Amino acid sequence: MEINLNDNVKEIAPKIYDDGVKSAVKEVGITLSVIPKTINAALVPLRKWIVEKEYSFKETEALLAKKLEKVKVENIVEPEAYIAVPAMESLSYCMNNDELRNLYANLLANSMNKETKGKVHPSFVTIIKQMSPNDAIIFKIICEAKIRPLITLFFKYNDNHGQNDHLYNISWISNIDYESVSVSIDNLIRMGLLKVPEDKHYMDDSNYSAVRSNPEYLKYCSKYANANVGTVSEDKQIIIVTDLGELFYKICVKDE
Repeated sequence: MEINLNDNVKEIAPKIYDDGVKSAVKEVGITLSVIPKTINAALVPLRKWIVEKEYSFKETEALLAKKLEKVKVENIVEPEAYIAVPAMESLSYCMNNDELRNLYANLLANSMNKETKGKVHPSFVTIIKQMSPNDAIIFKIICEAKIRPLITLFFKYNDNHGQNDHLYNISWISNIDYESVSVSIDNLIRMGLLKVPEDKHYMDDSNYSAVRSNPEYLKYCSKYANANVGTVSEDKQIIIVTDLGELFYKICVKDE
């Protein structure tokens, strides 16, 4: 019997389309409709940031108005773009954080004041970007302290066996947990705002009394004193604010 292939193909083709191609096309259609929705969902935070950025700009204007309210009108000038643009951009990310927002606001205000504009260093924007809120708080405490003692504790086993221990950067700051303070001090040193010389310390030992009252100091000494297997010794130090740190404090930290 002769088979008419054309007739069979015509008969089978709609079924193939219904069962296969149509189904595939439907899946592609669903996928294409899902992709924009997925992209839209992924971009929601960005849209929110764009809206908040506009809000941040207006909030920044209000902040600057307050910062500059005591400055003579004739002394308010246009800030340098290489200072203001990155500062405004970065400020928009941290409007909800008082410490970092204040640093950027002070930086912008001083860059718009004819009397202080020349002291604003471009690196200050980068420095703030590398600071945590804790860094900002701790730096302010250090700069405004009359004395800045620091102690590193070392433990040594009596028989020289076992691994010796140490505890760095114990300060008088005890209202913030020890680890956060220690990390902030290291970061502020790394950025060149602070330094801790190896060969300098206060001659007046009473300057270290506040450090010895720090709970972390007491806990460390108590731990090894109770074990009675070795001795704890102190390395007395002093925190020094560098010239860059002093200028950063005056421009970005200090509130007039």
